Amino acid sequence: MPAPARRLRAPAPPAARCVQCWDLLPADDLEAQALLRGAAQTALLFDGVPGLLFVVKDDAGRYVSFNASLARRLGRRAPERLQGLPARSLWPAELARRYELQDDWVATHRQPLLQQLDPILLAEGLPGWAVTHKYPLLNARGEQSGLLSLSRDIEGLARAAVDEGLVEAVDRMTKASETRLTVAGLSQLAGLRPASFARLVRRIFGMGPMEFIVHNRVRAAALRLQGGSECLAEIALDCGFYDQAQFCRQFRRVMGLAPSQYREQARRAPSPWLLPGLGGLLSLSSAGCTSA
Repeated sequence: MPAPARRLRAPAPPAARCVQCWDLLPADDLEAQALLRGAAQTALLFDGVPGLLFVVKDDAGRYVSFNASLARRLGRRAPERLQGLPARSLWPAELARRYELQDDWVATHRQPLLQQLDPILLAEGLPGWAVTHKYPLLNARGEQSGLLSLSRDIEGLARAAVDEGLVEAVDRMTKASETRLTVAGLSQLAGLRPASFARLVRRIFGMGPMEFIVHNRVRAAALRLQGGSECLAEIALDCGFYDQAQFCRQFRRVMGLAPSQYREQARRAPSPWLLPGLGGLLSLSSAGCTSA
């Protein structure tokens, strides 16, 4: 007796990779539209990275483009209910305040804010940690049209395992790297023993605390090199290096070329965020790092 025919299920429709809400943008500002659309298309290149969330915000802080990861983190709400809302309408209040303060920092300094250690909601709303990178979207006049936020979850690091003091210590290393920082002082701020602090920083960022500080100083110096013809000695001291010689050694080690060579490349680069070592975009696929 022949076996009964098996009923085939229709394939499920593919999940939306990205939600876009371009009707919020001013129709007469074509440059802003191009910047925001271009940022969303660039972010999609990294959408296959596990645990990655990307968000494009307009200059009012509204979410105009994001990937499907956002809805999973916010209780699987329908994506259309998330479009055009600011962070304070989406995330718990304490998370939204931090995210919006970061956005304000980017808007004030007109430069990327990288390697931020943030509390976050993981898939299904579980509490966790992430490393966030935020980039201003600047027009030809240097005015900000929006912001791109890219990041990835830190796997296996429970919220309860990290004190909020560690967040402040990381903020010091990223936002105030030019100051005199020590592992002893930072570990005390984090509420950890120096060895435990160093292990945790290495786990999150892939390098020890002092190396992480040097990388942030080099990034800050690289931004200064893009801006004009300041002397190297002045940039070195302002960014936390002892002298020009130490600055040049560390810059070459981190960036792979001398400061003067980097400055020359910056003059020819189509976008300052495409220069070596600045973006952190490629590091999303390696170092533990979500965004908001």
